[in-house]
Amino acid sequence: MPELPEVETIVRTLEKSLLNETVNHVELMYEPLLETDSMYPMEILEGKKFVGFHRRGKYLCFEFSDGYYWIIHLRMEGKFHLYGTHHRLTKHTHLLMQTEHHEIHYLDTRKFSRMAVTKDPDSYFMRKKLGFEPWDTHLTSSYLYEAIHKSTRAIKLILLDQSIITGIGNIYADEILFDTQIHPLTKGNKITKKQCELIINSTRNTLENAIAAGGTTIRSYTSALNVTGRFQITLKAYGQEGEPCSRCETPMVRIVVGGRSTVFCPKCQKVKR
Repeated sequence: MPELPEVETIVRTLEKSLLNETVNHVELMYEPLLETDSMYPMEILEGKKFVGFHRRGKYLCFEFSDGYYWIIHLRMEGKFHLYGTHHRLTKHTHLLMQTEHHEIHYLDTRKFSRMAVTKDPDSYFMRKKLGFEPWDTHLTSSYLYEAIHKSTRAIKLILLDQSIITGIGNIYADEILFDTQIHPLTKGNKITKKQCELIINSTRNTLENAIAAGGTTIRSYTSALNVTGRFQITLKAYGQEGEPCSRCETPMVRIVVGGRSTVFCPKCQKVKR
């Protein structure tokens, strides 16, 4: 699933090509992609101009003239392909959008992604109960400590909870916990305020580095111009089961936490009882 760095990369890529272009034609071939509470049909964007490109957590948010916003959650396999000329549709192309100079194809092999068109993105995201962005000044060690200090959930699951910090997924949760030397099964009520500060700093640094590398390509992720990310070559935890720890050379161990594959170093990341 594309996480914050991958979504940010897609937003920046599309902005470079599509800013100020006008939509001439929209065709949604798989209707269930459009959420039932979408305020408008996709066709309302015909004749509208791309005027802004934003991200909220793992959501892409495209701003159009006349106050319209197109919001997309890529889920597992959603992706954009951008072409300069007419290009044939594939069986996984579920939306076609044409501008003066580009053809935008939206593909999703598993059809899990969802989208909506609205004039009130704040209300839309409020309904999704998203937490603070990693760089929000309100995301402090005091905030995080207060949010989790009574919780008996594993810290790995807390990091995946989009209502606390939005944008972190399985890949970067493993990387953050490895960086801070916190065992993924450590309960929230065992995390100290100092560790909360370490988690926030590591979250920001890890995601910034991933964005700079164009995201992490695992399986099928590519940017809108079909370019793979490069952060996967620097991963220290995710997918490293059996490999020597980059700090102590102890073999990395894989467990399952809340149904999610999790890799950590049993020596550097000791569980806090």
